[in-house]
Amino acid sequence: MPIVKARWKDEEHIIRDSDMDTMLNILDTVKKQDSTLVYKGKNLEERLIVDHNMIKCMLCLLYVFGRRLSGILQLKKGDFWTKKGYLYVRFKVLKKARRRDNLKPKTRVKRVNMKGQWKYVRYIVNYVLKLKSPDTPLFPGRSRPHTQIVKRKDETGKVIKTYEYKIKETGMMSRQRAYKIVKALNPDIYPHWFRHSLATQLAEEGIDPWQLMSWFDWDRFATAKRYVSGTGAMTRDISNREVG
Repeated sequence: MPIVKARWKDEEHIIRDSDMDTMLNILDTVKKQDSTLVYKGKNLEERLIVDHNMIKCMLCLLYVFGRRLSGILQLKKGDFWTKKGYLYVRFKVLKKARRRDNLKPKTRVKRVNMKGQWKYVRYIVNYVLKLKSPDTPLFPGRSRPHTQIVKRKDETGKVIKTYEYKIKETGMMSRQRAYKIVKALNPDIYPHWFRHSLATQLAEEGIDPWQLMSWFDWDRFATAKRYVSGTGAMTRDISNREVG
């Protein structure tokens, strides 16, 4: 499976409220066909028809929680609950090392103050409430078996070995499809930029680097320290953050 990596520009573009509002407004103003966004993907003959409310939910989860796209696409209705004004979400930590060693994914529960971030949290809550059972995936996709062929090449580009894998898709939206949806709304934004942007904004607001490590599940302190400017009192709590 190809891995899409962000191409960092000379001046990194941080996704902020204005960018989110623009993308959400596009979904409200685009010509609607039964409340769906019709987007013809690059090099795809078929059209991707996606629920507007589902796209808004995905964008707001990326922006508010800053989780990896792979973890967000795994979410089901049962992973959400509210208590005392907070929205709780149970995310799977899908790290490469755990996949390589065939270990069961860990889970992390994150919470945000619904009142402080209602501007974007409402899109998440409204969409989740419309789903039926706790096992209903937030972002459905195809469920079909297929064969993936991977060719190993040497330095000259000559194929030296071919691997063939039998794969059955999970029935959840693929990362490639989500990537195309985000690019359709803003060609300059990649899904992983939401994670980088939230870390940058939290550091600007004076969040303790140890809180950054806990929130983003980073293993190394150096990763969090890279975002912290060192200015301001580092006493704020991420879960009580306000936007808008």
